[in-house]
Amino acid sequence: MNTFTKAIFLTLATGSVSAQNISTGGALRAQVAEASSNSPPKKCVPDTRPQTQSKTADKTRFRFNYEKSDVVCADKDGITYEVGEFDKVNDSDQCAEMCTNDTTTSLSNVIRGFNYDCDARICQCLYDQGTIDRNSAKKFDNSNYETRNRKGSGSIKNYVRSTDNYCFKLVGAELTGEGLELFQKTHLYLQSFDA
Repeated sequence: MNTFTKAIFLTLATGSVSAQNISTGGALRAQVAEASSNSPPKKCVPDTRPQTQSKTADKTRFRFNYEKSDVVCADKDGITYEVGEFDKVNDSDQCAEMCTNDTTTSLSNVIRGFNYDCDARICQCLYDQGTIDRNSAKKFDNSNYETRNRKGSGSIKNYVRSTDNYCFKLVGAELTGEGLELFQKTHLYLQSFDA
């Protein structure tokens, strides 16, 4: 098998690009075209990698990644999460900000990601089953914590089709200057008991 044939075979084997899209002009162009056709509209998703700074959760910075459009996030078994909803949210950046700063500190620290419904302007902050309770639910406009349906748990690994929804996954949380300083002071304080 020559190098060109190997390259096309590997492209077809690893990507979702069909053989009809590949010409001698290159498989790369076909992959770029396919990726750009799946891009969300800027009015709904201004940033596909939003970052927020928590004002309460030990000054933690949260990083989210856009996963997929026309779906809601689900766990490895395809089960959707417990949600806390905010209404009248302008875009996914505002949704990320609200999930980080308009909830209780205990919820900010355990968020899995969020769904944003562009058409209805609804933001769903995602949590494992049993995370939201009567008190923390008061921060949201709506929540499904009281429904008897099984809810997801663990990392976002799957999706459920849902028109005009965009799934975002939490990919990182890190302490910033003030949060790191608080952590160090707490660590020193706890060490003082060992002496």
